[in-house]
Amino acid sequence: MPIRPVKRKRTPASHWIVALTLLLLPMAVGLFFYLPRYYSFTAPGDIVSVRDIGVKGSVHFVYVREGIARNRYEKYALVRSFPDAEFTRVDASAEDAYGDLLGVEQDMKNDTIKHALDSAAELSAKPSTPDQRESRLQSLIGQTAQYYGDSIGLMLGIGLYEESHGLDFSRGGQYTIAGTGTLEADQTVGSVGAIRDKLRTAEAEGADFFFVPKDEADFPYIGPSNEEEARRTAQELHLRLHVVPVSTLQEAIACLKTIP
Repeated sequence: MPIRPVKRKRTPASHWIVALTLLLLPMAVGLFFYLPRYYSFTAPGDIVSVRDIGVKGSVHFVYVREGIARNRYEKYALVRSFPDAEFTRVDASAEDAYGDLLGVEQDMKNDTIKHALDSAAELSAKPSTPDQRESRLQSLIGQTAQYYGDSIGLMLGIGLYEESHGLDFSRGGQYTIAGTGTLEADQTVGSVGAIRDKLRTAEAEGADFFFVPKDEADFPYIGPSNEEEARRTAQELHLRLHVVPVSTLQEAIACLKTIP
């Protein structure tokens, strides 16, 4: 006669263990993904023609994606959207600091636009009237509202110079010219951030020349200068584009005039 296995009845305790496990598992997953854990990130963005902001020039400025992820889920979503994003672990105060920085950078961007407009006017044979200048300034501020930071200055200055002199430094679209750097009141080019990602962006978009601040001798911050970082990134990533460090708007224009 075959022996039948004895069926064991589950005790009430085992039911509670199963139920508790099923309850705690999604809670644990939720805590893992949504528990506050902050990361700053940067990722390649895009190059933008100065024509897109109402300037009749041929050059491009570069913007990158930056921000704060507040937990692992936001970080995961960003990685899905921007696979090339690079993250750095930060503390909770970084979120407020980033918000404050955006406000400061808005004012700095308006200043560099004003400097670009005035610098191009100084190099033009047809200076504008005060009313024309103010109208153009407000127009450019409005056209660039979706971009943050003051790194637009140098390329905007070049584009405005092209416009005032009827020039096309791209030689009818033969070259894609991009770059980054602030433009100060004395027409000098100032240092900016995210050089590595800006170079990666320009390379991906087919840029032939990329202008950066020539700041190796007087970089005001800790770490590699824009010039050093650009040179190192180009070598490390075997970039095809040519990195062109410049100190002033006039130097940039002089370089562009030598392109065959």
